[in-house]
Amino acid sequence: MSKSITNYLLEHELLIHQQYEPQTERLLTYYEMYKLVSKLDGSILKCGINNDESFGYFSFFKKLNEYNPQQPLIAFEKSSSILETTVVDKEQRLVVKDTQTITATKNNLVQKSKDEAIDFVPGAIAETLPNYLMEHPELKIALLVIDLDNYEHTLTAMQYLYPRIVHKGILIINNYYKKEAENKAIQDYFSNQPIVIRYFSKSNGVHYIVKD
Repeated sequence: MSKSITNYLLEHELLIHQQYEPQTERLLTYYEMYKLVSKLDGSILKCGINNDESFGYFSFFKKLNEYNPQQPLIAFEKSSSILETTVVDKEQRLVVKDTQTITATKNNLVQKSKDEAIDFVPGAIAETLPNYLMEHPELKIALLVIDLDNYEHTLTAMQYLYPRIVHKGILIINNYYKKEAENKAIQDYFSNQPIVIRYFSKSNGVHYIVKD
């Protein structure tokens, strides 16, 4: 594959140029990106909600929606898998999650989505995403956040959703540098397209694309 993706540092456009804690840096990044798309005709959508912290970003957007109070917020669950990776005797192993914890977490996220008037879609994204689009064929996206880690899920989300991002809309790739599977899925999706992926810190923080 020819090199079709170029990293481009663009710190001067936004306010993320100081040293912050990772969670604070990500929240500030999201906020600055949100301001850029707040007037666009399209939804704010995150693929990869799996805990209270990640859902909190969308709650934050909701509170800041004075820019465009009618802008829909949609959140897809990261995965409904009952398996998780853990470290046992210094080795990574797949183990079965505590089903009570899974149920409690999902119920809590569903309740949060109701409280914040956010459209939360639980379940495996490979199934829920095409079903959602069949029910909402008119969907347009102003800001898309990919936080899926998994290659197949990331590629699936890109295939279904990237074409729906409006002009000047933004794609945020949370773990482009940190997760090899997510990185490869993005590279494969854009293999024949000259795309600029921008970042504030190559090894930390999110990477993003402004759609032409």
